[in-house]
Amino acid sequence: MGKTHFMISTAYEIMTKLGKGVLYVSPEMDRNQVNARMLARITGVDSANIQAQTQSYWQQIAQGVVQLGEMPWQIFEHSTPTTTMIASAVRRSIAEFGGSIGAVFVDYLQQIPLESGGNMAHEVGKITRQIRAIAKEHKIPVFLGCQINRGNQTTADKRPNRHLLRNSGEIFEVCDQLIMLYRDAVYTKDPSDQTIELIVEKNRLYGKLGTATMLCDFSTSRFLNFAR
Repeated sequence: MGKTHFMISTAYEIMTKLGKGVLYVSPEMDRNQVNARMLARITGVDSANIQAQTQSYWQQIAQGVVQLGEMPWQIFEHSTPTTTMIASAVRRSIAEFGGSIGAVFVDYLQQIPLESGGNMAHEVGKITRQIRAIAKEHKIPVFLGCQINRGNQTTADKRPNRHLLRNSGEIFEVCDQLIMLYRDAVYTKDPSDQTIELIVEKNRLYGKLGTATMLCDFSTSRFLNFAR
């Protein structure tokens, strides 16, 4: 549905609009793949052309590399990061960014290893609480990407809900906000449909629930105000 694109786009906004550092924890994609998506967001060049090093875009990519090098951007790449490792990476980033950062992104929950032999839902809940503890300790937002199960595939309305959180454990109870992504185009296969719904299922911070519809361009990890 686009959780990684959403996280990249949000990280970009935090760095450019707020001028604050960002730590991106990436168990799934390697550093080059993550940076290619961020470069696409910076330059407006399709990330596929960036990864392929398409010659006609070299000048734009080179300028983007310079911009990225000047941004407060760090990636912690590890295939199976534990919450202890993530906490250490956060402390290092805070120190390197002069005592504070704007946010941490973890992409994604199901890539964090569970303790062997335990109940899966309980272990997922424990990991979520540990991630929340990191956020509280440093007083920073932590965005935790998560997959849902495929239970909505058999229903008429394919929109996700909190009951579909994969091995949800205590995710809904622990989180401050739950935002679920939905794109009609995934099911209609209509390439011209670039709308995406951000469904706010929980909002402990402000209380307001509902759906925001935006436009998305996944080739550049860009989200646009639909009304505008």
